[in-house]
Amino acid sequence: MRRCIAQRYGSGPIFEGLPHVDAAFPLSRMKALILTSMQPSLSMEHRVGITHRFQLFLDAIAQVARAVRIVHIVPEALVAAQGDLAALSRQQSAFWGREVAVSLIPRRVRGETAFDHYARGVARAAEQPPFSSFAGPEQAARVARMVGAEAPELLFVHRMQAMCALLRAGPEVARRAGRMFFDLDDVEHRVQVRSVLAPPRWPGKLAYLSHIPALFAAERRGAMLAERTFVCSERDRVHLARLGVPRVAVVPNALPMPAVPPGVCAAPVLMFIGAYEYPPNAEAAERLVRRVFPLVRRQVPGARLLLAGKGAEGVGALASGVPEGVEVLGFVPDLAGLYAGTRVVVCPLSNGGGTRLKLVEAALYARPIVSTRMGAEGLDFADGVEVVLRDDDAGFAEACVALLRDDAACARLGAAARVRAEGAYEAGRIVARVRGMMAPG
Repeated sequence: MRRCIAQRYGSGPIFEGLPHVDAAFPLSRMKALILTSMQPSLSMEHRVGITHRFQLFLDAIAQVARAVRIVHIVPEALVAAQGDLAALSRQQSAFWGREVAVSLIPRRVRGETAFDHYARGVARAAEQPPFSSFAGPEQAARVARMVGAEAPELLFVHRMQAMCALLRAGPEVARRAGRMFFDLDDVEHRVQVRSVLAPPRWPGKLAYLSHIPALFAAERRGAMLAERTFVCSERDRVHLARLGVPRVAVVPNALPMPAVPPGVCAAPVLMFIGAYEYPPNAEAAERLVRRVFPLVRRQVPGARLLLAGKGAEGVGALASGVPEGVEVLGFVPDLAGLYAGTRVVVCPLSNGGGTRLKLVEAALYARPIVSTRMGAEGLDFADGVEVVLRDDDAGFAEACVALLRDDAACARLGAAARVRAEGAYEAGRIVARVRGMMAPG
């Protein structure tokens, strides 16, 4: 086994070594194969919501299997540039804090005529724009060969893009694995419906509604093949159960517990954090800069808004210049320092799926949170107790102003949020739960 490797989360360690094994839970001899649409993570800047969720499952799998291979479906240019898979495997083992082998499958490249873009997806989810590059005939064939060659006792399919490739390969491919698990972190048909119906609307956008039946059918077929299908929240589980999707279990997004939370920040600082290539985050930042923050500044002239996370500089509202009081931080490696200098975390999302890890993180750092109901959807935070929920711009800004002026309210909300998050969203507890579901016998 490779020597111990340290990973860091903010200023505190996540993993002290390889592997994290409970002495009462010995490793089996089984092999595990993970199929994912996610690209290999090359630096700490890539530790966003999707990678933190992936870490939960990888930790659980590594504790019940002797060998883990991750198969990434990635852009063809990345495959061409990566000549040494052994070196990539070593780098990924260091990044994840787990011993893994890595394989790459190049994504599909196809023309995007109107027929390709709209018509093909009506009958088949694998032909729809979000999934087509991951699930062409060649990708399906390579997945089939990989599963056949590895003969894994455990197959974990990470996200719907990867499931589309497996479904195209045929159900018999999934059955070659001893057991299969499926992470449907975003219930994609719900995300698609929300995205299409959100303003602005135009005919080409509304045409995507014709893709929804095929997309749901693919989600259900994937769940039928899996021993368990995982979703982020009880709300998603109930939704799928009502639609007849079997064996769905909740695995919430989770993070390691920071050691000591900072006290209330005296400075009037709001902070939004996220990966801005994700459209709902970019839309939320636009709303903050253009509509919400100016209302806050009218009442608290010295207020500041921090935009943290990769790609923040690309937010459209900043194209003509950064407004007074707004600070574009980009990627911040020192999360403990970031939260210590933040008084209120804000999350004005109006679109998206799954649950927002940014709110779990803020809660674990005992920061008071102002969010839309969509932003806090699926999380076990009560309005006025662990979070303040406001949907309209004026109400959102008013809640921010109230917290900027009230130390006691900040302390009360932050402390309650941390207690709730520790009980429901602490990574170690969630990993143990997943491990129990995946353990042999």
